[in-house]
Amino acid sequence: MKVSIIVTAYNYGQFIERCLRSLLDQNFDSKKYEVIVVDDASQDNTLDILQKYIDKYDNLRVIANKENVGVAESSNRGIRESLGQFVVRVDADDYVNGNFILFLSAYLEANNALLGVACDYVKVSNDESSVERFYATEEPISCGIMYRKDLLVEGGLYNSDFRHCEEKELRARLGNKYHIDNLKIPLYRYRIHGENKTTNVEELKEFDKKIKELYS
Repeated sequence: MKVSIIVTAYNYGQFIERCLRSLLDQNFDSKKYEVIVVDDASQDNTLDILQKYIDKYDNLRVIANKENVGVAESSNRGIRESLGQFVVRVDADDYVNGNFILFLSAYLEANNALLGVACDYVKVSNDESSVERFYATEEPISCGIMYRKDLLVEGGLYNSDFRHCEEKELRARLGNKYHIDNLKIPLYRYRIHGENKTTNVEELKEFDKKIKELYS
């Protein structure tokens, strides 16, 4: 298995189908990649929707958490269960370009010393209209970064104490030990809506402060 895509979902039934369609329709051999959705004890129809897709796609797996543990621990659980040489996270309310895993995996294969490679992204509105293109080197996000699984595991995975800023904490903890490149192609679509995890400004500030205290 070459690539494992990890999707964490909590009450995103209204978005999960668009996400899955983009992930299951990649320009990549379906036998060489898998999609693992970790449902974090959703209380909406997310699991019902996922069941429809499980019956149709052999490369889709679903892990259902019995209790809500947060994005970091849910991501860790998906990564531990994954079979791929490379792993990449996609949020359940986002979606990706058809060449997403082809381009990122090819870049990692050609650059063996890297821990991972990110891609640029486009913020889209709820109706999927493009709002603005962003460069991941300037404004990084938690998803759309493909990692070598062995090095990510060696680095300790995500800190489950961080319900926000888990990617930022990971990079601060690893410091300069590993390098992450950026592919300047906007392969990721970041959906803007009122329920985004990153809209809780006060909580974000608290976790950001905690990172500075730990690693400054």
